[in-house]
Amino acid sequence: MKKRFFILIILLAVILTGCSSEKEKNEEYPRKKINLVLGWAAGGITDRVARVYAPLLEEYIGQPVTVINKEGASGAIGTEFVQAEQSDGYTLLFSAETLANFQVLDTSDLSFDDFEAIDMIIQDLKVIVVPDNSKYKDFGELVEDIKKSPGKIKMSYSGPGASGHLQGLLLQELGLDVSMTPYGGGNAAMISTINGEVDFTFGNYGTIKDYLQAGDLRALATFTEDQSDVLPHVPPMTQVLSEAEPYLPLYFPNVLLVKKDTPEDIVETIRAASKKALDDPRWEKFVEDQSYTRMDYLSKDEIDEYWKKYTSITSWLLYDAGAATNNPEDFGINRFIE
Repeated sequence: MKKRFFILIILLAVILTGCSSEKEKNEEYPRKKINLVLGWAAGGITDRVARVYAPLLEEYIGQPVTVINKEGASGAIGTEFVQAEQSDGYTLLFSAETLANFQVLDTSDLSFDDFEAIDMIIQDLKVIVVPDNSKYKDFGELVEDIKKSPGKIKMSYSGPGASGHLQGLLLQELGLDVSMTPYGGGNAAMISTINGEVDFTFGNYGTIKDYLQAGDLRALATFTEDQSDVLPHVPPMTQVLSEAEPYLPLYFPNVLLVKKDTPEDIVETIRAASKKALDDPRWEKFVEDQSYTRMDYLSKDEIDEYWKKYTSITSWLLYDAGAATNNPEDFGINRFIE
């Protein structure tokens, strides 16, 4: 009898210890350094943003935050690295929009549905630019010439599935037959425009503003449905192409994610620290200096809804153009716009 009683006491102690350990595991988060993984090489826009954000997050979460570059496959290698780690909040994904199209491009089986959004971070205004010596003085003239000479007006972009590619595909969806040429990177695509190898391109304002100020490029329109506060003297593309309005806004932002099954208390700890980091005056100054647009005003539900719309629009643009390997329907991605 005593022996059985003793065994019950031991079992009860083990159970209570396990419960206590699990509770402490979550309550004590974070207890060690946190890895902030991004799927691009050092020096790019996403990397530069992450390296300003990371030390601020570190300050407010109370543990070291280390930026780790796992570049390759348009961000898929870094994304799969995070997915393979434990759901304990110690490996975060600093992602871009490419995650939305991994499935249709057959890059990875992962999508935004495999992660939970902590914060939408920033987006860089997209601008339609031409060489400064271009004959096109406004976006209307460019559109008119494209209509007159289908397949003849040349546009550069960085590569398949990237923002410039999707923007070009949207023009084609709207009946503007442009000749699209990939240049393997955003900078190369921009230089090709400055040199007159192509007629126009879509550029990130943070990247092209020095070229605009130097007189190497001229801005014709912003890739927005409304007038931009960043470039108040440049009209939105919808002023000429009103039929683009249902597709907009179509931002290409950075977003902070964790694995879907991360405990909610850990998620909220990260979210609270991130909010403080994004409200920090040093972050606000960085965003202002770079002419970025803050996106952290969006709630979790609004972020989820945005990526659902984005995934639908861009997946079908890619598939209809023959640029996607897989049918979006195979992944339950319905057409947002019929």
